[in-house]
Amino acid sequence: MQPNRLNALQNSLSWIDDLIRAAVSRAHNAGLDPTDALRGLVITDEEVSLHLITSSMEGLWQGEEIFPQLDGLTFTDDDPLGHMAGIFGLNQLDCHILLVCLAPELDRRYERLYAYLQDDVSQRRPTVNLLVNLLGGDVNERFAVWDRLKPHMPLRTHRLIEVSGESQNHPTFLAHQLKLDNRVLGFLMGDDHVDARLKTSVVVRPAGKAQENIAPASNTLRAALQHNTKEPPIVHMQGMPGAGREAAALSACAEIGVPLTTIRMSELKELEGGIEANWPLAIRESYLARSVLLVHEWELCLKTEDMQAPADLWQSVLNYPGVVFLCSRETFEPLDEGRTRRLIRVKFELPTYDFRYAAWRDALANHGVFLGNEDIVELASKFKLTDVQIKRAVNTASDLAASRGEQLTTVDLVAGAQAHSSLKLGRLAKRIVPRYTWTDLILPPDRVQVLREICSRIRFAHVINESWGFSHRVSAAPGVTALFAGDSGTGKTLAAEVIAQDLGLLLYKIDLSAVVSKYIGETEKNLSVIFDEAHQSNAVLFFDEADALFGKRSEVKDAHDRYANLEVAYLLQQLEVYEGVAILATNLRQNLDEAFTRRLSFLVDFPFPEREYREKLWGSHFPPEAPMGRDVDLHELSDRFALAGGNIRNAAIASAYLAAADGQEITMAHIRHAIRREHQKMGRLIEDDY
Repeated sequence: MQPNRLNALQNSLSWIDDLIRAAVSRAHNAGLDPTDALRGLVITDEEVSLHLITSSMEGLWQGEEIFPQLDGLTFTDDDPLGHMAGIFGLNQLDCHILLVCLAPELDRRYERLYAYLQDDVSQRRPTVNLLVNLLGGDVNERFAVWDRLKPHMPLRTHRLIEVSGESQNHPTFLAHQLKLDNRVLGFLMGDDHVDARLKTSVVVRPAGKAQENIAPASNTLRAALQHNTKEPPIVHMQGMPGAGREAAALSACAEIGVPLTTIRMSELKELEGGIEANWPLAIRESYLARSVLLVHEWELCLKTEDMQAPADLWQSVLNYPGVVFLCSRETFEPLDEGRTRRLIRVKFELPTYDFRYAAWRDALANHGVFLGNEDIVELASKFKLTDVQIKRAVNTASDLAASRGEQLTTVDLVAGAQAHSSLKLGRLAKRIVPRYTWTDLILPPDRVQVLREICSRIRFAHVINESWGFSHRVSAAPGVTALFAGDSGTGKTLAAEVIAQDLGLLLYKIDLSAVVSKYIGETEKNLSVIFDEAHQSNAVLFFDEADALFGKRSEVKDAHDRYANLEVAYLLQQLEVYEGVAILATNLRQNLDEAFTRRLSFLVDFPFPEREYREKLWGSHFPPEAPMGRDVDLHELSDRFALAGGNIRNAAIASAYLAAADGQEITMAHIRHAIRREHQKMGRLIEDDY
């Protein structure tokens, strides 16, 4: 703590001593005797007579003594209290009140003095009654103190003081005790740490250096902030998380040399008391930092019936003296009338290909890595990451390379990009780590060609839509929606893994049991979470048995049918705007709604494998290291048993376990036994002599 700050506080407390000394003198002259053991227990005739001859509202200690002049102590911006007055718009009387509340926090002798003046050893903090009588010389001055302690005044709205007793059985406001808030005490003592009660929901970032490669919408933002208005604007930044809104705000703050305070509503909501109790503490941190304010997830505080913020919260935003950024996914339109403070709207899209290309190039150059143009093009086209995510991905890739003691490779960069584009889907989906490549895919050549075309469409989407301008002519998103139709075990999941492996993208298998809900609106909510998260990472979404979710719309016979059809319509909208790969797998193609098939980019039929492909499948499922008996005839197996790839896989694995249990190599007998078990599972009969 700086010595001049301590000296200023010490000088201020000396004025408190003079104030208390005069009060004690007046109390003595008024006949106050705290040593009277019966005081408070017995009301004597003498005390009653004294009360009856005393003028009303004249204070505790009437007398002819001259009341101390409060203007003998002034506060400037150079001392802690004056600095706080400038931040919160406090007047001199507010500062005097704060000083009286501050005294027992710095020196415990004031606890005894306050208890003495209040004639109650348990009253160690100032009450409203004590403040009124310490700082008020006449009736008007006393009620001026009362007025500054009202809930709508700065001391209360900014939570600078705590008023205890409001929830207790105190008969009057005069009996309430006042305490300086701990965060305010820390600030006056030179502590700049954020209020511990807020945990990580509030972060204060100092003014840094303006960034060059930031979202294109930042230019609109910069122009809006430079526009002359009577009051600092409120800026609504609409866009998905990761679209570069905070980076743009930080860059704007750097240009004007002002720190940025960020508040995350999702974390604030989880704290004890929720948003309502913690919002005043959160916005107070921005006041204390004299910063620009940025609120993430603004939509979380909006009321569902009218999508408006609570009146007191919105008013606190309007009253904030600096620039305010409000970030949300959807639009926000306040309905208040007569608002003079402008609400500037800036929409942030996910980073463009050119932006991502420049970000990858610069991040790699900063690490002394210079890749070929083709490698950077592939990274920029695959991963829709922000500038910050790209920097983190390169850091992770460098860590991976250093762990091996080798030079950084594109494989490391893909792994780093995947690490920083993982979806936060919780129970709604399961991440699948792709293990298979094109050589593992056993399908007719024309089907394999279609799957390769899916990969090409993702790779060259930026060329078609941005460089060649198709996005200006065609409204559909540059994503891919494919339907994989075929019997169980024909390779649909394996094909999805091959696509994800080839593109180097994340693969998520959607858990339909967690997505579909019987409660109205819950299914749409879950799907919104999935697609919103997937938009940022360009992940491959795999909906297995999709006919349960994307089934035909039915004739509306009751309310359930109507809402089920709404779910289907919502899914159609999400598929149209998704920019990644969405794969719908079904065993029953005829069960899908025709509206889905019209919107599909690709439709791939996975046929039941013919004998030629069954033989290849048998061969692919026995590793070269496996001990195979001389009697094993894969040609005979594929010719005799019409099994799908999944069944063949199961039988191959089962036969290996049977052979290991027998302590010998895999023979035809083991394979036949495993095939028998597969037929039993499918409810089929097999000849007993085989």
